[in-house]
Amino acid sequence: MQLANQTFYIAIFIVLVGLMARFLASKDDDRAHFKSIYWPAGLSFLAVSMLGYAIAPWGGKGVLALANIFLVAGAANISLLFCYWNKSLTQSNKVLAIVLFATASVADISLQFFGTPQDRIHLMNIVLGIFCIWQIAVLSQLHKKDGAYQIKLLIMVEVIQFGARVSRSLLTLGESELFGGFYQEGGWAFAMRIVSILALATICILITNYYLEKVLHEYRRSSWAIEDGMLNSLNALSMVRDNETGNHILRTKNYVRALAERLKATGVYEDQLSEKAIDYIVKAAPLHDIGKVGIPDTILKKPGSLTDEEWQIMKTHAGLGRDVLTAAKLKDAKHTHVLDAAIQIAGCHHEAWDGSGYPQGLKGEEIPLAARLMSLADTYDALVNERVYKKEWSHDEACAEITSLKGKRFDPLVVEAFIQEKENFLRISEMYSDAP
Repeated sequence: MQLANQTFYIAIFIVLVGLMARFLASKDDDRAHFKSIYWPAGLSFLAVSMLGYAIAPWGGKGVLALANIFLVAGAANISLLFCYWNKSLTQSNKVLAIVLFATASVADISLQFFGTPQDRIHLMNIVLGIFCIWQIAVLSQLHKKDGAYQIKLLIMVEVIQFGARVSRSLLTLGESELFGGFYQEGGWAFAMRIVSILALATICILITNYYLEKVLHEYRRSSWAIEDGMLNSLNALSMVRDNETGNHILRTKNYVRALAERLKATGVYEDQLSEKAIDYIVKAAPLHDIGKVGIPDTILKKPGSLTDEEWQIMKTHAGLGRDVLTAAKLKDAKHTHVLDAAIQIAGCHHEAWDGSGYPQGLKGEEIPLAARLMSLADTYDALVNERVYKKEWSHDEACAEITSLKGKRFDPLVVEAFIQEKENFLRISEMYSDAP
């Protein structure tokens, strides 16, 4: 029994150390007070208490007393953490935790030398039982604001923990004559101790999971907000230099979505067109001509056809766009899916399926799918709308032109998707028309 007892405590110790490692290895840069102090401290105290229980048979009463103190300290940190999350970390909360911890520590040390084993059991159950009630109350308030499944499970586990502590105290009241010595290292009282410690480990796992989900979610949301802001700024810069209208942006991004969703629905390029991937491509689409910020106004806004020399300069906007967006990508940055798609689109949307495009002369599937979608969408919009160098074409004329370029300028499968979506293209064109 003693070997099993020590093995159990060592196992819980390993679990707690693993949780601490997982917690500290989280990649977010948040250094909030409860991360840097309360939770690591709570896990450390509980881990030390489990190690103390494991070596108590060889360490004597002093080691057992320290193990109990660290157990209470760990529970106190958990309680403070709950209060912090619930925005109720008041001075009275701190004072109550400190008073309970100090009282339990002094009483525990005294009872190690002057009390009975049952006295120490009752003391720990009273102190930790109060923490259980406190945690249940705070969790119930938190659940009203946050219905996360971890909160519901935590309430259930805290109830189990409280029941186990009450049961263990009741089982030790009658001494061995009534309960057959079950308050010793075996029997129901020992079982209740195991249940209580398992509940404590489960609480630690749930809180770690809850924390990481919440904080990482906030971190990602912040990252996405920063990325959105940067992309919007770049898009605004592009619009200032370009002679395209805002409706061109709305039309082309909707064309791109229509093509991507049609391909996905028909099982084409399905591995590259998850819902998230489509969202990334659509958000990146407005930046396809960001490189035009580097083209002189004399060429960019020329009211007529370009000379061969001017056209060569105009063609550099694809490479410029790729370079601008690549420079905007922070080194070692994560969650840059939209920016990655924008780099592909800006740099490759003038490449051609047969390799005759620019700036790199990529061919076939060497061209990123996002750029192949943008290429068709941008071409259709340019055809059906008036430009300084051309009159607008009819929808049917544009469809015929795009179909004729199947396998030459455009990906044949993307053209097939376009043919299936051509009425939707017409609807989008009319909905976001430049006409007053």
